[in-house]
Amino acid sequence: MVAPITDNTVVSPPIPEVNTALANQLGNIENVVTLTMQQYTLGSLILMVSYGACFAFILFFLMSVQNLAPRYRLVPILSAVVMASAGLSLLQEFSLWKDSYAFVDGLYRPLAENETFTNAYRYGNWTITVPILLTQLAIAMGLRQGEIQRRSLRMGVPAVLMIWTGLYGQFGEVGDFSHLNLWGVVSSIFFLWLILEVRQTLIAGISSTPDILKPWPNNLWWFFLATWGLYPIAYALPQLGATAEIVIARQGIYSLADIASKLIYGIILARFVLRRSAYEGYMPAAEALASAPEKPNTGGPGLRRAP
Repeated sequence: MVAPITDNTVVSPPIPEVNTALANQLGNIENVVTLTMQQYTLGSLILMVSYGACFAFILFFLMSVQNLAPRYRLVPILSAVVMASAGLSLLQEFSLWKDSYAFVDGLYRPLAENETFTNAYRYGNWTITVPILLTQLAIAMGLRQGEIQRRSLRMGVPAVLMIWTGLYGQFGEVGDFSHLNLWGVVSSIFFLWLILEVRQTLIAGISSTPDILKPWPNNLWWFFLATWGLYPIAYALPQLGATAEIVIARQGIYSLADIASKLIYGIILARFVLRRSAYEGYMPAAEALASAPEKPNTGGPGLRRAP
């Protein structure tokens, strides 16, 4: 009797088709691009490091408060708020990244379980954090209370308009790029308005800044241009092609810009207001810097301890 022939071949599950029509409707290139294991892992690491860095520095900024003159203490407190908000947003992006890809036949394919990926949560977070970052700048420049409110409003209006026009435009990343480019131009106009307002805020603060610290606002201006200028690059990148390399590069640029413009920016402002507190005669700040300042403001108050 001849034994029956059995087929022990393992049949792989069918590869799910990417719902291109749905992806075109939703607009983000992540929904039409397949990733290798290495690319998917790299994207996961980029997002994980981003939210981890934000959460890790919350305590740093809160601990920075105690050495500052009272008028500047809100600067690191606001940085801690920014870190918490940005960390939660990036954690949501990380969770969405994991849920929207499925591992099939050695590749990570989008639209898993019809779950879509979007960068919109970044824009939502920027709507919260960018006005806070700009208010920090006005406070750090030592402006009077009324001037802080006025300058913050003048910077905040173009900032929010820039973010929301960019948010609307980024849904045109697949197919016809006219939507992406049209709203990218509109967003860029608001960005130019914003950087002019930032420049005016820095100029307004230089007059009351101790001479030895006056290079800081000018350097901060160039730092602002370099870091915030990364966002338009990431926004326009999908036009180079809906490829895995573009997907990973854009996540990297967005995360680099977020860390630089929020975390590193917060550290720079914290160090600036610490030195400013010392040069304005606040003893805890001078002690934190290891020695009393050599050139306190002429005619300013003497060094004094915390009340």
